[in-house]
Amino acid sequence: MNRKIVFALLAVALSGCAGGPVSVAKAMGICARGASAVEVTASGTVARLLGTYSSGSGSHEGFLLRSDALTIRVENNTSITGLIPLSKGEPVSLQGQYECNDGVIHWTHRDPRGRHISGFIEAGGKTYR
Repeated sequence: MNRKIVFALLAVALSGCAGGPVSVAKAMGICARGASAVEVTASGTVARLLGTYSSGSGSHEGFLLRSDALTIRVENNTSITGLIPLSKGEPVSLQGQYECNDGVIHWTHRDPRGRHISGFIEAGGKTYR
């Protein structure tokens, strides 16, 4: 098989979703079939604020998103987006990467190095990238 085709197929397999971001429920099924991470979109309400912390990749804030029958942990890099003024019960929409190993949505922001699909969080009439 042509080497370019092999790399293209590998990239699609590793992304977990050839057609773009999927729901978190669908991402869980893709994870069960062996993917390590899947691009997702989700919307719902903030169930709980988890606070802020610093890590090797910058400052982060976390919250639990209640979406349909699921509650999903979201971690946002505030070193990139700035703090997002969220409150419990607030409607939120987002795009990010669901990590199969820990069930957390990360990458809800742009990638300053341009190596990752940009995510976002929409809250309070604003879009944070």
